Amino acid sequence: MTALVVGGDYIETLTRELLAHGLKRVEHWDGRRPRFTKRAIPRSARLVVILYDYVSHSVSNALKQQATKNGIPLVYCRSSSHELRRKLEGLTLSTVPCRCRDKINDVRNFVRQWFRGNH
Repeated sequence: MTALVVGGDYIETLTRELLAHGLKRVEHWDGRRPRFTKRAIPRSARLVVILYDYVSHSVSNALKQQATKNGIPLVYCRSSSHELRRKLEGLTLSTVPCRCRDKINDVRNFVRQWFRGNH
């Protein structure tokens, strides 16, 4: 499953969030040029994320029409991984989001606390 992210420049944190929710690939369009109104959503896209702070109304409307025509879920958000996570939890993209990074950080913090207490 591919997600199409339209808008923004640095989407690494958003990409990690999308991958954690079961998507396999993320394609990014900056959406700044008017030609994006004529560009077709990729066939492999199963989700379209529009970062509305960076995209014009004409591009947003064109993508909305394509997404509704093809039955692709559409999410509007700012360039915020927290907001994207909240909105993705409302969708049924996958059953359980993978939070491997959170678990690794929990283990690291536990080990650090344990070493501090023993030394």
